Amino acid sequence: MYYSGGEQAEKGVAIVVHKTIVRSVVKKIVYSDRIIANKLQAEPISILMMQVYMPTSQLEDDYDIIEEILEEARKGDTNIIIMRNWNSVVGDESYRDIAGPHGLGRNNHRGQMLINFCERNGLIVTNTWFRKPKRRLYMWKAPGD
Repeated sequence: MYYSGGEQAEKGVAIVVHKTIVRSVVKKIVYSDRIIANKLQAEPISILMMQVYMPTSQLEDDYDIIEEILEEARKGDTNIIIMRNWNSVVGDESYRDIAGPHGLGRNNHRGQMLINFCERNGLIVTNTWFRKPKRRLYMWKAPGD
């Protein structure tokens, strides 16, 4: 397990890799308790796995930092996978080839920020392309929702 966060594990993000893949990890990028990445040597091209936890709407976003990590990763042939919680809602309407029709509810401001980020970086919101039960479309509900 590759972990980035507090010493008492009160907060943070982690990437867990199978023991057969550990030898393929050529670089660990720790930025904060909300961003960690591993670069894996793979064939035919490398893989960058990034784990992200975006702050709630009251806090500053880390999109610029993530884009710096992506820019560095793109200096070679690299597939990019960004996982975890963006704290956003992209909605249930398709948007170009970036978001599919199986999101939840209506797009919010943070969802639009995620779509814009994906558009700038040639990424897609993959979980919106697959139909899932509604209870699997969100991680948390605010009290009273």
